[in-house]
Amino acid sequence: MQTFTRYLRNELLRAMLLAAVVLVGIFSLITLVDELDEIGQGKYSAADAFYFTALIMPGEVFDLLPLIILLGCIIALGMLAASQQLVAVRALGASIWGVLRSVMLTVVAVIAIMLILAEWVIPQLAEYAYTFRAVRQSEHSALTGEQGFWARNGLQFINIQEFRLGRIPSGISIYDFSEQNGLVRYVHAKSAVVEQQSSQWLLQDVWVKEIGPGSSAVEQHAQLGWQSFLPNDQIGVLTVPPESLGLSNLFRYVRELRARGQAVSAYDLALWQQLAIPFSAMIMALIAIPVATSTSRSQGAALRVFQAAAIGMLFYLTTKALGYVGLLAGINPIVTNFGPVLLLALAAWPLLRRLR
Repeated sequence: MQTFTRYLRNELLRAMLLAAVVLVGIFSLITLVDELDEIGQGKYSAADAFYFTALIMPGEVFDLLPLIILLGCIIALGMLAASQQLVAVRALGASIWGVLRSVMLTVVAVIAIMLILAEWVIPQLAEYAYTFRAVRQSEHSALTGEQGFWARNGLQFINIQEFRLGRIPSGISIYDFSEQNGLVRYVHAKSAVVEQQSSQWLLQDVWVKEIGPGSSAVEQHAQLGWQSFLPNDQIGVLTVPPESLGLSNLFRYVRELRARGQAVSAYDLALWQQLAIPFSAMIMALIAIPVATSTSRSQGAALRVFQAAAIGMLFYLTTKALGYVGLLAGINPIVTNFGPVLLLALAAWPLLRRLR
């Protein structure tokens, strides 16, 4: 039985990898087409569009995880059922519940690995991708590196060390030069609140150094307004979309927005969408097992895969649509994201009970 368990695990992983390549390839192609429309903005080229798309691919894998697991389980178990290998193993004393346990252990391991990547790896790649694109598309002189994001407008320079939680400009340094006297003003701020409808930034925890001939003066401010030369659309592409943030960062950002009294609905939705993904993936696996093992051999693997793809895509599109409809209607995102998961679990229960 241990030999079969290892064999089943390997087949499941191969099938999930195949499903991931196909699904992520399709969705990444859509992203690439959108990015190719941006060619010509600043120095953004076709090679940059391909590079950006490649960097955000891991995030697509996590977003599509329920579909990947559903298709992977259907393909692997369907092939084993069609070749009578499941029948042979069960004739040797293995129960269908033992097979189910082996499948679910593999699925849980895959989900755990993806959660780790979604927390520590995917957000870093996404942050670099969006910063890279913003720099290449910038109409001002801009670059990024180990010292963060740099931009220039005439004799004024700005350096942003990082976007804390993927969204908040932090570690901000602003340098004002004059042609006659060199550096005349230096401003450092811990962070900034970016006004959505204007180019005004509200710098937080600020100190300002005015530099004159032979003297300098330093002032400290809890808050200080600054007229940014960076357009809001550029800041928008610099920041990571909510769905690409790690769960812990997204949770802290939602909490921080609530503390400020700002709108949190879009980020709350992204948080609950991410929390629902692992549960959706496990329910998809539970549905795949009875569907794959009960389908007759004559129906063929192609039909099983088509049925799985239809179920998965319908669920994926429904949950996405419900999330945004709920956002517009003011429905709690817990309901719109976990409601479909609960309905899917209720549908899976009678299928599992018929397993023999």
